[in-house]
Amino acid sequence: MNEKINLAIARITKECQGNDHLIPFEEYLTSICTTDDVADKILSNDKNLKGCFEKMKSIAKGRAVSGCAYIPPEEGFQIIREYYGIEDNKKTSPAIDIMDLL
Repeated sequence: MNEKINLAIARITKECQGNDHLIPFEEYLTSICTTDDVADKILSNDKNLKGCFEKMKSIAKGRAVSGCAYIPPEEGFQIIREYYGIEDNKKTSPAIDIMDLL
């Protein structure tokens, strides 16, 4: 890993100190923080784990029934990526045409 990625991971790890409810967000971001582009998004001054948590909480409150709501993991990951402005690489990577290999 390079220095920028290490700084991004260190930042979100520090944000979790005393905030155990943010650890799942930190763990997911750490798992996808493999490029400078993602690290830049995490290091953005206007984004943080607490704000990401509040975004997730507001979405859950909007769909709550009798005070309870569920956000499936993949949707939760999407909310985190959207909050930070991280593109889903699975959807944006170019397809390989088999004919190019022949």
